[in-house]
Amino acid sequence: MTTTRAGVFLTAALGLAWVSLALAADPVGVLTEIRGQVEVKRAGETQWTVVQPLLALRPGDQLRAAGDARAALVFTGGRGAQAVSAGNSPFTVQPPATAAASDKVKGLVGSVTDFLSGKQKDLAYLPLSVRSVRPPKVTQIQPRATKLLGTPVVFEWSGSNTLRYKIRLLGPHGQIWEQENLPRKPFTYPSSAPALEPGVRYTWELEPTGQPMQQTEFQLLPQAAAARVRESLDLLSLASLSGYSASSVAMMRAGYEMRDGLYADARRELITALTNDPDEPTLHLLLGQVYDSIGLGELAQREFIEARDLSPGGR
Repeated sequence: MTTTRAGVFLTAALGLAWVSLALAADPVGVLTEIRGQVEVKRAGETQWTVVQPLLALRPGDQLRAAGDARAALVFTGGRGAQAVSAGNSPFTVQPPATAAASDKVKGLVGSVTDFLSGKQKDLAYLPLSVRSVRPPKVTQIQPRATKLLGTPVVFEWSGSNTLRYKIRLLGPHGQIWEQENLPRKPFTYPSSAPALEPGVRYTWELEPTGQPMQQTEFQLLPQAAAARVRESLDLLSLASLSGYSASSVAMMRAGYEMRDGLYADARRELITALTNDPDEPTLHLLLGQVYDSIGLGELAQREFIEARDLSPGGR
C-alpha cells in the first residue's frame, strides 16, 4: 500500500470516527423557534438540510439563517438560550460552560428541555391541507382526561351553534350539579355550585339536544402538588430566564404542564402564546401534541399540518 493510499484511508477512517462520535453524543440543545429559511448541517456531514421544530442538536452541528430568518436554541441542563440569525450564521452548536441561572432553575429547565426533545414529530406524511381533515362534530375539548392546576373550571366543547347542550357533573357519590339549555360557548362552573375538592376525580357529561351523551374525566391537583407546580411555573418566566424569548418561555411552561398531565393548562398556555406569535411552528406542534394526548385526533392533525406548513420548506 502506498503512502498516499494509506493517508486517504486514514483520513476516511478519522472522518467516520468523527461522525460516529457526533451521532453518539447526547443532545446539548433543542430548537424551539423557527422563522424563515433556517438550515442545519450535522457534525461531520457536508449537506445542509432544512430544520424541523424541536430538532435535537449535538456538539458540532451548525445552524444558518438566511435574510431575516431566525431561530432560537435552548440548551439542555438549563445552560441558557441562543438566538441564530444571518448575522451569526453559520452558528456552531456548543453548550455554554456556565449559566447565570440558579441550580434550581437549571435543574427545572433541564428536565423540561429533555421532555421537549422527545416531542419532535415527523411531519412529512400528513394530509396536504387542513381542509382535508374533517373538523370534529360535538366533542368535549376541556377539561378532558386532564389534571387541573386550580379553579375556575371552564367547560368547552365543539358542535353546532343551532343545538342546545346540557352539562352534568358527577363525583364519587353521584351527581353534583347540572345545567341545561346552554349555547355552544365556553361555560364556567358557577361559584354558587358545590365547591370542587382537590384530588377528587370528577366526570362531566355533555348531552346535545337529540344526540348521545358524552363524558370525560378531570381532577384538581392536590394542594401540595399544586403549590409545587405554581412554584415551578414562577421560575419558568421571562424574569427568571434571561435571554429566552416569550414564545420559548411559553413552550417551556407548556412542556412542564404536559409532562405532569396538566393538558388543559398547557393548551391555554399555547393558545395564548399563539395569539402573539401565530406563525411559530413549534407552538402549533406542541398544541397538536396536547390534543393527541387527550384523544382529539382531528384537532391534533390540524395543528401538525400548520406546524409543517410554517416550517422551512413546508409549503
